[in-house]
Amino acid sequence: MHWSHSFYARQDALTGCYRTDIHPFHTALAARVTAHRGRPGSLLELGAGGGQFAAVAALAGHQVTALDLYAGAGEHTRELAAQHGVPLRTMTADFYTADPGGPFDAVCYWDGFGTGEDNEQRHLLSRVAGWLARGGTAYVDVYTPWYWAHHAGFTRPTGRYVQTYGFDAEACRMLDTYAPEGEASFTQSLRCYSPADLRLLLAGTGLTLTEVWPGGAYDPQAGVYHPEVPLGECMMYVAVLHPA
Repeated sequence: MHWSHSFYARQDALTGCYRTDIHPFHTALAARVTAHRGRPGSLLELGAGGGQFAAVAALAGHQVTALDLYAGAGEHTRELAAQHGVPLRTMTADFYTADPGGPFDAVCYWDGFGTGEDNEQRHLLSRVAGWLARGGTAYVDVYTPWYWAHHAGFTRPTGRYVQTYGFDAEACRMLDTYAPEGEASFTQSLRCYSPADLRLLLAGTGLTLTEVWPGGAYDPQAGVYHPEVPLGECMMYVAVLHPA
């Protein structure tokens, strides 16, 4: 079984990350996507997690389909939608086989791209191109190699578990490991791409990189998250993609 089929359920059970409330970050991100698009429209979110972004995107007027591999994510997404009185559609399925319908004016994939090998990422990107409406836009969080190489070895003890950052230099993958007290550890492994590497990956997928939005960075020494830093310092960036 691929690590992704168990990691997110175990992470949620350990940290409750999917069951959090909407954060101002989600509201700002939905507003940025809406402004970039010019108006609300049909929106597919891949890896929707607990539905925080999906709910605020629906509040902004988008017709949202929230897709996630983990069934518990859909449950919390529906709870948030009911709490805020917005309609949205949830799906529990694998991105590589699901049929979410469409076409969509926007496809968003936050904090999770890179689970597979390059050929699997290309396959998914080709699917995204097929889901987009004419003139549509995809927004994809992409992890950077430089941040994770620099901070590999950082550990964060919490009392219930220890979280450790790592980096596989040969495969260019970030590693995020959780070691619960008295239990086996489990690890997220995501392929990292510079914008130049991503352009090479996109060849033949039907998508082209048109903008790069640098993201934030967590400073392990200070224990502070900076929401926006220069590209050369960020943990990830948003790749803005359009049909080629």
